[in-house]
Amino acid sequence: MNKLVQRLTVIAFGIGLTSAAVIYFTHSEPKANAEPKAEKRDVPYMDGKWIRYSAAFAKRQQIEFAAAAEGSLKPMINVTGTVTFDPERVAAVGSRIAGRVSRLYKIEGDSVKAGDLLAEIESADLGQAQASVLASRAHAEAATINEKREAELAEAKISAYRDAELAKAQAVSARAELAAAEQRVRALGGTSDGPTGILRLTTPIAGRVIERNVTRGQSVEATLTAFRVADLDRVWVELAVFEGQLSAIRNGDAVDVVATTAGDQPVHGIVAYVGDVIDLETRTAPVRIVVEHPESRLRPGQSVSAVIHTSAPVSGAISIPLAAVTSVDGKPTVFVAHDDLSVEPRAIVLGAEDGDRVEVARGIERSDRIAISGVFALKSEIFR
Repeated sequence: MNKLVQRLTVIAFGIGLTSAAVIYFTHSEPKANAEPKAEKRDVPYMDGKWIRYSAAFAKRQQIEFAAAAEGSLKPMINVTGTVTFDPERVAAVGSRIAGRVSRLYKIEGDSVKAGDLLAEIESADLGQAQASVLASRAHAEAATINEKREAELAEAKISAYRDAELAKAQAVSARAELAAAEQRVRALGGTSDGPTGILRLTTPIAGRVIERNVTRGQSVEATLTAFRVADLDRVWVELAVFEGQLSAIRNGDAVDVVATTAGDQPVHGIVAYVGDVIDLETRTAPVRIVVEHPESRLRPGQSVSAVIHTSAPVSGAISIPLAAVTSVDGKPTVFVAHDDLSVEPRAIVLGAEDGDRVEVARGIERSDRIAISGVFALKSEIFR
C-alpha cells in the first residue's frame, strides 16, 4: 500500500513539472506569426463642417488653391436638337393631274441634276388641254391674218373701217384664248410642244431622290406628291434654348454639332436665327443652326447635340475653373479654404461656362479661395 502511494506521488509530481514547463515556454516565447500593429492612414477627416488633412497629404495630393475671379466669360451653351431640311433645298414633285405612270427614270437614292426626268404619266386631261392649244393657235393665226387683210382694205377704202375694227377684235380674242389654253397646259405640268398626253415629271433642283410614291402602271390623282428631292449638302438644326440663355446668343455665333447616336467628329455650323417668341409651356425659344458641309452625315430627323460658342460675354460674373467643381449628393460642390490645412465643402449654383471656367451664381464670395487641384482626393476620402 505504501509503495502504491509513493508511485502515484511521483507520477503527479512529474505531470506538474511538465505542465509548468509548457506554461513557462508558452508565455515566455514570442509568437512567430504575430502581426505588427497597423499604422494609421494619413487621410482627411471631418471635424464639424471642416475637412482637415495633414501637410503631407496636401503635398502628396498636390492640393492647390486659387481665388474666385470676377471678370467676363463667353458662355458655351450645350443643347440638343433635331436635323431638318433647308426649305430652299428640298422640292416636292407632284403629278398635278390624274393619269397612269408609264415610265420611271429615278428611284430613292439616285442623284439628280436640275431638270432631270423622274417619271412619265399618261393623262387624257393633259392630251385634251394640249389639243385645245393647237386649235386655239390655228384660230389665232387665222384671226391675225384676217386682221391684217381688213386693215389693208380699209386703208385702200375698199372696205369699211368697221370691218377692220371687227377683225382686230376677233384677233385679240383669239390670241387671248390661245394664251389661256397654253396656261392651262402649263398648270397641268405639260408643255405645248411636248408629246401629247404625256406628263414629264422633272426635278427643279439638284440633289438626291429621298422619297418616291409611284410605281410603273400605277394610277395617280392630281394631289399626289410623286417624288421628293433634297440637297443635303446644307441642312438646318432646330434647337430649343431656355429663355435665360437666349441673351448670350447672336446670329453668326459658331456652333459644333455632333450626332448623339454616333462618335462622329463635330460638324461646324452657325446661328442663323434666334426666336422672338418664348413658348409659355417649355420657356424656350427656337434657335436655328445652318450646317453647310458636303461631307457631313447629318440626316433630317436625326437627334444631335450642339455646343453654341456665344459671342456676347457675361460681364461681372464670379467664375472658377471647371476642375474645381465636383458633385456631392447630386449637387455641384467646391472646397473653400478655411485655413492652411482645412477646407469647407460648399454647395454652389452654377451659371454659364466657356469650356475652361464656369460662372458661380450663388454659394461663394469674391474673397474665397477655392481648391483647384486635388479635389478628387478630398472628395473620395470623405464622401465615399
